[in-house]
Formats: sequence, structure tokens, C-alpha cells
Amino acid sequence: MKLKVVTPIGVVLRSEIQKLDFEALDGYFTLLPKHQDFVSAMPANIISYQTTDGLMHYMACNKGILVKKGNSIYVSVHKAVLSESLDELSQTIEIEFKNEDEQRKEVNTAMAKLEVGLSRGFMQLKEAGQNVGI
Repeated sequence: MKLKVVTPIGVVLRSEIQKLDFEALDGYFTLLPKHQDFVSAMPANIISYQTTDGLMHYMACNKGILVKKGNSIYVSVHKAVLSESLDELSQTIEIEFKNEDEQRKEVNTAMAKLEVGLSRGFMQLKEAGQNVGI
């Protein structure tokens, strides 16, 4: 099978593989060459894949989508980190990816507050204009 992993920055990995293990939102899965086509959303997790030479490799991925179509597997994620150390990848998920999620939530909260303030300001301007007869 052909594995291609992409992030917003570009292609992180292209490899010929024999199997792929990953966690989806609804459980853990192993994909093999003759498995049926498949689409799944993924939480932050460690993907393991076995290359054609029989070696296992690991990659930490932050939320994304996995698509298996025919003999190809496409993984689109926010961020991917390749390493042979499972401890390093576990720490990446626990620290780096979770911090990014918290920062994203804080930004979303600040944006929501700005939108509410802007909407209130427009409403007040509209009311003031109606009171003046504009």
C-alpha cells in the first residue's frame, strides 16, 4: 500500500507500507492491503506502520482525517511528528498537541467575545440612529 501524510505545511511522509495501525474516534483499527475502502476522523494519536522491509515506524498526529482508497492511504492532519521513540511521541501528544488545543480554545473564546462586542456596538448605533431619526 502507499501511505501519504500531509499537513497544512506540505507532505510529511510518502512510504510503501504493509499495514497501518491507528486510533479513530470510534476505536482502534488496522488497515491491510485488501481491506475495504475506509474514511475516519482521528483524535491526536500515535500511528504505527510497517514498511515493506518489515520494520515498524511511528508517527504522532494531531487531529485529522484518514482515507483508504484502493491501494492508497491518505492521512491529512494538523501536525505530524515522526520518531522511533514511542516515549518521545507520547510526550509530544501530551504536552505539545494538548497545549496547542488549549491555545486554540483561548483564541476562539477571545474571537467570540469580540464578535459579541461588535454586534452590541452595531445594535447601539442602530438604536441611536433611530432615536435621532436617521
